[in-house]
Amino acid sequence: MNHSEEGDNLVPRTVSNLLVHILDTHVDQIQDIVTKMEMELDSVELELDKGGSTFKKKMMDDRRFPKMHINLQRLLQVVSYCEQVFPRVKEKCSLKSWFASEDTVALEELIGRLRRIKENLGFLVNRVMAIQAGLDSWQSEQINRKLYYLSFLSMIFLPLSVVTGVFGMNVGGVPWTGQGGPGINDGFLNVLIICLLLLVFLVLCITFPSLYRWALATWKSQFLNKARYFDRRPSFRRAVPNYVQI
Repeated sequence: MNHSEEGDNLVPRTVSNLLVHILDTHVDQIQDIVTKMEMELDSVELELDKGGSTFKKKMMDDRRFPKMHINLQRLLQVVSYCEQVFPRVKEKCSLKSWFASEDTVALEELIGRLRRIKENLGFLVNRVMAIQAGLDSWQSEQINRKLYYLSFLSMIFLPLSVVTGVFGMNVGGVPWTGQGGPGINDGFLNVLIICLLLLVFLVLCITFPSLYRWALATWKSQFLNKARYFDRRPSFRRAVPNYVQI
């Protein structure tokens, strides 16, 4: 890992060395985590470039990239907090007589390392978001393809269902069925007229939304008027006959 030279000093000799050693160890741990996540992201990108749909589906099911994005955001929050605290520590310690000038330079280097780590985390977050966007588009493409196949099947079976529905009507006058008579010849024609009127009404409601709102308001007003009429009706009580015992 890219650790600083102060990490090789295993036995701090002064208080300032101990403080720098603790902060340097903390930064080293953050650097190790960032490097590990970067290597993991590189391996995942290499697998995705091979174009395996099974691997992509597994990534979507495991929600690996959203979890990685959350971990990166948490780590970025930690680094941002350290970036705010370390300059204050340097400013406070530089005023102390017991704090060596070499340790002040070491703190400045740690602050620079934190800034570089923060930049790397920003790049990793952008990479994760880009990969997740690519997986989302791939999933949308798969869904659209399945919907296309489903629409194609619906287009095939819709005329068949219409034909079976027409010839399965329990009315007279259906052509090529021999169902006819003086009183039932117009049954099939009446059904077609009703269906045509309903179709025209639906098309008008879709084309002109104001017509749909007017029809809905009219139906609501009629329903409320009926409800008020039933509420105003007087309640009749049945008289209970009094039986006289003999």
